[in-house]
Amino acid sequence: MNTLIPDLAQFQLEELGQTPAVDNPNAEVSFKVDVEPSRVTRRLVVGILDESRKRGISIAIYPATGEVCDLTNGGGVIGYLSKVPMNPGVPIPCDLTLYRFGKNFVCSVRVHGEIFLYPAFSMDGAAKLKAFVGQEQGEGGGDSTLNWSRLRLDVLEQPVAA
Repeated sequence: MNTLIPDLAQFQLEELGQTPAVDNPNAEVSFKVDVEPSRVTRRLVVGILDESRKRGISIAIYPATGEVCDLTNGGGVIGYLSKVPMNPGVPIPCDLTLYRFGKNFVCSVRVHGEIFLYPAFSMDGAAKLKAFVGQEQGEGGGDSTLNWSRLRLDVLEQPVAA
C-alpha cells in the first residue's frame, strides 16, 4: 500500500526506547538503528518524537525508489537515496540527531550514509522523546515484523559540535 504522501498513521510502529527528560539547553539527542526491509515495496519508518508525536524527527524510507519523506511536517519528500533499489533483508543504517539550542532543536538525518536536510523546531521546557521503527501496514494482514539491529539512543548534556 504505497500512497503518494505518507502519514505516520499508516505504519505499524514498534517503540524502542524513551529518553529521560531533555532539559539541558545544550543537549544532543541521538538515535541510531539499522532497519531491514522485508519487501522493497513497503515503506519503513524511523523516528524520535515527543509524547504528542508533533515535534521531533520521523522519516519514511521507500526501499524501491530510495525516497525519504518527512512525516512530522507534512509528509514531503526530503530526498532520494542514490543506491536503489535496496534488497530485502539488507540493513539500512539510520541516524537521527537533535541538537538543542535553548528552545530550538536543529535536526540531522543520515540514511545509508547520506545526509538529508530536516526542518528545525522549537519546544519549551523538558521533553521526553520516544524512539521507534515500523513499516507500512499491509493490505492482507498477517504481516511480518520489521527486523532491526544496532540500536543506540543517547542524550549528551553538552554536544561536541553542532
